[in-house]
Amino acid sequence: MTKITKNNLGKRIAKYGALSLAIAGVADATGQVVYTDVDPDFVGGLGDSFAIDFDGDSVDDVTILQSNNGNYELVQANTVGPNGVVANSNGYLYASNLSYGTPIDGALTFYSGGASFCAGVGYAGSAFCGTGEGYLGVKFDAGGGTTHYAWVRVDIADSSNFTVLDYAFEATPDTAINAGDMGSLGLGDQAFNNFNYFVTENSLNLSAANVMEEITIHNVLGQQVINRQLSSTSEVIDVSALKSGIYLATVSIEGTRKTIKFVR
Repeated sequence: MTKITKNNLGKRIAKYGALSLAIAGVADATGQVVYTDVDPDFVGGLGDSFAIDFDGDSVDDVTILQSNNGNYELVQANTVGPNGVVANSNGYLYASNLSYGTPIDGALTFYSGGASFCAGVGYAGSAFCGTGEGYLGVKFDAGGGTTHYAWVRVDIADSSNFTVLDYAFEATPDTAINAGDMGSLGLGDQAFNNFNYFVTENSLNLSAANVMEEITIHNVLGQQVINRQLSSTSEVIDVSALKSGIYLATVSIEGTRKTIKFVR
């Protein structure tokens, strides 16, 4: 079952530093699709990067970044070790832009090390440059030799600008995931019914219809600055010790997680 929940898939926001967001797990009938909505979308420019740790094991599985190789600007997807991305090799390695619903599994060709989404002017072969939103296929090792498949939805404006919208992986080893499959989001939607938040000078105030279980707050460098267990439908988080800036807070309710942005 697939349900699109983003109200504005093409929105743009003021960019902030790279951060791997917490995962939000939801099950479907065929496996365990773990879906993360990057909310707000991550908008990157010159020198920016966005690292994704699909399974939350503190190891980055793929990094979307903008860089300069000394000759031209480019946006690329990088992996390490046994991980890889679906790409086409035509003398220069370009990431494949997968259609919605494409099965991502061992039948596709993955390249380790990474591939370019979009290179500087004059370099033909990109399937992502200025084409709107598209899907990158990824495989990664979750440890112990288990292979998992994933997708990342991106919008590559040009060789200097990119947006990461959301991503998901199949938690069952060696099991395909279709590009764009978010799993069955009904339980997660219900868990966060009537969820609201607002910030005062020194506090992040949370309310929900269901009991909140945990909150983790990261700064724009991806560093965890607060982690606290919760136990009610109304919570006040003291943020007075945090420096002024943008933060991402991940709240857990009934095993489902939601990430919000706030400004201190």
